[in-house]
Amino acid sequence: MANNDFQAREVDAGKPTSARLYHYYLTGEPVYRSDQLFADRVYEELPFLHTWAVHNRAFLARAVRFMVSRGVRQFLDIGSGLPTGGNTHEIARAIVPDTRVVYVDKDLDAVARAHQLLRAENSLDITAIIEGDLLEPDRILEHPEARRLLDFAQPIGLLIVSVLPFIPDDSNPHRVVAALRDRLPTGSYFASTHVSLDDADDQTKQQIAAAAALYQATADPVQLRDRNAFTRFFDGFTVHEPPGVTYATDWLPEAPVDVGDPARPCNFAAVGQKVCPLASTEVEAEPKSAP
Repeated sequence: MANNDFQAREVDAGKPTSARLYHYYLTGEPVYRSDQLFADRVYEELPFLHTWAVHNRAFLARAVRFMVSRGVRQFLDIGSGLPTGGNTHEIARAIVPDTRVVYVDKDLDAVARAHQLLRAENSLDITAIIEGDLLEPDRILEHPEARRLLDFAQPIGLLIVSVLPFIPDDSNPHRVVAALRDRLPTGSYFASTHVSLDDADDQTKQQIAAAAALYQATADPVQLRDRNAFTRFFDGFTVHEPPGVTYATDWLPEAPVDVGDPARPCNFAAVGQKVCPLASTEVEAEPKSAP
């Protein structure tokens, strides 16, 4: 199991994190009172945030089931967040019981809760939680738990769902994703989502911008990006068509899509596959843009 040094570190309960806030949007359960107070301010600006979070989580489930149907038997879920219903290992193992999953998160509460869940399930033999940061892909991939559970001779399902908005342009997230891509075996898949105001109406754009501005006071400020910037994360992958780069609600939906849902156009999603070996790809520096 992952090193438990995180248990001795102090958590800043007064400064909300993206993982704890997302958990609150999904479940209504605040980890700390400060999370609830902050989230309620965000809800005032963006009242459909719970719906947005539910759509995002549902995309994760569909993407995992899709990858399993394509033969993926191991997953690397970076920025996995606090465990709640419909975790990656639960979704995959409902289809293939021995699917291996490595979770990664930098949030100490997320790591601690995931460790408790996996230990209670007695599933640590084929599941792990790593305290790690997306900005350090080599440390993630070389972690003993990743080396133990992931077979780099077989396809891996890489999940980076609703994480990239919290990576600023000056950290060059496209280069980070490219570094992970280059280490993935041929045949691997990559799924991601990204909040955006690109296709929203004027009122919703104002709401999203206001919510993003509030996030500047958290541990994880939001970086909004347009469709083109999101699509660039899939350079070197063949994006699955249909539906290509679309909204989370519209990616292989299992029920009719509500086209009038205000949350629908606010979250881009896609799944791509690495279909051939790639040499390391040089990625241009990120353009400077404000949230």
